[in-house]
Amino acid sequence: MNIIIIGSGTVGSAICSQLVKEGHDVTVIDSDEKSLSEISNTYDVTGILGNGADISLLSDAGVENADLLVAVAAMDEINMLCCYAAKKLGASYTVARIRNPEYIPFMNLMKSDANLSMTINPEYATAKEIVRNLKFPGATKVDTFCDGMVEMAEFTVTKNSPICDLSLLDLREKLNIKFLVCGVLRGDKAYIPSGTFVLKEGDSICITASEEELVKFFRLLGGKRKKAKHLIITGAGRTTYYLAKLLGKSIANATIIERDEARCEELSAEYNISVTHGDSTSQELLLEEGIESCDAFLALSDVDEENAIVSMYAKKMGVPQIITMIRSLSYINFFKDAGIDSIVSPKSSTVDYILRFVRGMADAQDSEIESLHTVLDGKIEALEFVIKERIDGLTETPISKIKRIPNSLIACIARGEDIIIPSGNDIIKIGDRVIVLATGSINNIKDILN
Repeated sequence: MNIIIIGSGTVGSAICSQLVKEGHDVTVIDSDEKSLSEISNTYDVTGILGNGADISLLSDAGVENADLLVAVAAMDEINMLCCYAAKKLGASYTVARIRNPEYIPFMNLMKSDANLSMTINPEYATAKEIVRNLKFPGATKVDTFCDGMVEMAEFTVTKNSPICDLSLLDLREKLNIKFLVCGVLRGDKAYIPSGTFVLKEGDSICITASEEELVKFFRLLGGKRKKAKHLIITGAGRTTYYLAKLLGKSIANATIIERDEARCEELSAEYNISVTHGDSTSQELLLEEGIESCDAFLALSDVDEENAIVSMYAKKMGVPQIITMIRSLSYINFFKDAGIDSIVSPKSSTVDYILRFVRGMADAQDSEIESLHTVLDGKIEALEFVIKERIDGLTETPISKIKRIPNSLIACIARGEDIIIPSGNDIIKIGDRVIVLATGSINNIKDILN
């Protein structure tokens, strides 16, 4: 496909990397010459210097023949204007990153009047991810599929864990829970494990289950650990704003620390909650606010380094659940290696949303992508497909008889309200939602067939 990207920052670069890898023709437009030069030299893309909202520049970029234009510039207004102009000039689809909370009430109106195919709000997506993580203390990352009926959670196997040194076959026999270990990251290598795979200390594993079964699993894993009630949140920016909106009344149990007095007043007035004005890196202030007894610590300031530092201190103080927001994609693995386990990233969420949209544009007759998440440090993709027609070798065939490509897995089947963790005798039917995992990129569920 011919794809135009407005913005060559971190998100634009990450999108370019994946789209070029998948064989798309990509053109990038940005007014920052240095950033544009870096992305043009790194990836096989066409770089055009200038304002992405300039109609003549869009025409020079071939927007009338573009299958998709993605606007991820720094300003929401520029992104909307670029998409509006691109659609008028002939682009098939347009996607805009829109972050300002003030635009939320007008989102549907903008989709219609500005001809937007999809809008992405990174901070809102991050806040939703945090809410999911809070439901499962012990998980480092939680993704949802099938309209929330299926959860996919990641966590690290510890030395004293009841599942350490067990094979997956032994694990299923030992625990009376319907779940599936669908991915394992050991060191830098990702595995789609078979039943004989033995879990070891330090493994990051990914499991799929319904919410009810996942709650049972983590209860077994973590003993008496309960959902977080008393939260300490550092930073009162957009992510915290959306988080407060999603948590509703339970946000009243949170302690929020913010050094910007104006932000403190805005958030306090909006949600009628107490926001402490102060420096969240102050150990004395954190102790005063009860870090030693809190259930969860959320580092959500706009400064990655600050979030990392206060998270390490929270870990030292024994806080049971710590969630850290890291904006720079290049920092994520570095901070994970430093001992920060549960990391959320607005930019990573944006990239996942856009890749899902690009894959779904094919709108295959037999199946289409409903959800796409990257798991285990991005080394495995988890996709949800809706089966619309019969597929030879897949539908009405026992799972054990399906000939799959190496390093792929059928992790879950949702049939109406029923969640099926598949065994060898289960079959896929037309109308099912199917979650598959693979170490490579797939656009259609048929891509897993060998």
